[in-house]
Amino acid sequence: MNAFDSTLSLCMRARRLVYGFETVKAAVLEGRVALLLTAADLSPKTRKEVGYLGAQHGIPHLCLTAAIDGMAHIIGRKTGVIGITDKGFADRLMLTYNETEDTLCR
Repeated sequence: MNAFDSTLSLCMRARRLVYGFETVKAAVLEGRVALLLTAADLSPKTRKEVGYLGAQHGIPHLCLTAAIDGMAHIIGRKTGVIGITDKGFADRLMLTYNETEDTLCR
């Protein structure tokens, strides 16, 4: 497990993330999400909706290389959409992800 996956796993154990499109959307609308993550094999429509939601609320959106099944290994839940609710964890994940212009979802 790499540093990004370890940090994401820690977020789950610390209960500093929400998962599932509807749950994440509700948390974004409440202003609780600092970072959006989507799985590699998420449908293009859902990925576009998550990107739009993030853009509307000024929330960064990262496309992960892990598939939905891989998320079960990392956080213990099979999901394609994750919202990080803690600013410190969000900053650490973005730093660990080696954010570049090419790695941000558009």
